[in-house]
Amino acid sequence: MGRAILVLLCSVIFTLTPMNKHLYLSGHSEDWSAFFLQYKLLIQDGKYELAGKALNNRRAELENYMESLSPQKEEIGKELLQSLMVDLPKTNSVEIGQLLIFIETVSANNHVENINTLVFNYKNSLGDNPYLTGGELQSEWEKVVPSLLTYYSYDQLIPIAEQLSQFAEGDSDQIRETLAVELNQLPEAVPALSMEALLWTVLLIGGTILITLAYVAFRKYQAVATVEGSIKRENS
Repeated sequence: MGRAILVLLCSVIFTLTPMNKHLYLSGHSEDWSAFFLQYKLLIQDGKYELAGKALNNRRAELENYMESLSPQKEEIGKELLQSLMVDLPKTNSVEIGQLLIFIETVSANNHVENINTLVFNYKNSLGDNPYLTGGELQSEWEKVVPSLLTYYSYDQLIPIAEQLSQFAEGDSDQIRETLAVELNQLPEAVPALSMEALLWTVLLIGGTILITLAYVAFRKYQAVATVEGSIKRENS
């Protein structure tokens, strides 16, 4: 019985190892903040040609990085990048902010924590900064939506967008309170267990059960053999 418990404990340890590997050791990080700050300043100064050259110089690097992400993140990232390349004179701070926040959110190992931070910071902006106008709140929301879509679905974000659209009719405390309620209803982001890690978990737990059953059957066989041997010796 003691050996069976030891085997079970070992299996739990080995099970947790691949889970942690897949949950926390994915992707690589790079700080693009300085680059996009420079890019934003060039756009604001009307230096579109220089901005275009700067972005083109890093475009291949950005695309290669995005291809290392999940298909969903890659699709969102490339759409954001393409939106900057279409018409530089019409590029605005929201589009630049969308790509910068996206890169900062998905490039770090703690993607899930970054998602929760985006939601938390936006909720705080509703209460801690009452001087933000409805239009400014909408702009800030538009910046974080692409990043949030790497975890949440469109359906989960629609109620928030609907509340923000009411700012067009005029700002009010009621709209802000309702918006805060909708944000609170967003479930907290949690790490997802990958299929490979899940397979390892099933194999290890299943293997542990089989080993335990085999060990119990062997000990039972030994006990029966010992009893039968004793009976034969007594009868002889």
